[in-house]
Amino acid sequence: MPKWNNIGSISKYNNGNQWLVEIGKKPVALFKYNNNYYAIKNSCSHQGYPLAEGNLKDCMIECPLHGWVYDIRDGKCLSLPNKKTLTYQVREKNNSLEVFL
Repeated sequence: MPKWNNIGSISKYNNGNQWLVEIGKKPVALFKYNNNYYAIKNSCSHQGYPLAEGNLKDCMIECPLHGWVYDIRDGKCLSLPNKKTLTYQVREKNNSLEVFL
């Protein structure tokens, strides 16, 4: 059953704009864009390559393997309109970040 999972203090995510976090044994790609945090499945829909290793530009993450591009805000694949990846809610609570997974 999904629940809110604490992934650490917000200060841990002050530097940079993309991270790989593990919740249980599930890898999640975490991004910061316009001072908001977004979490998506850390796997490209094409061949499963880790999106946390991709090139982030504004709200778009590019898979480093074949260049598929996703909007981190809603998971939509901008390379192929019928594809998307899972997104997870992120919230700030008590100076920590939590992901609903």
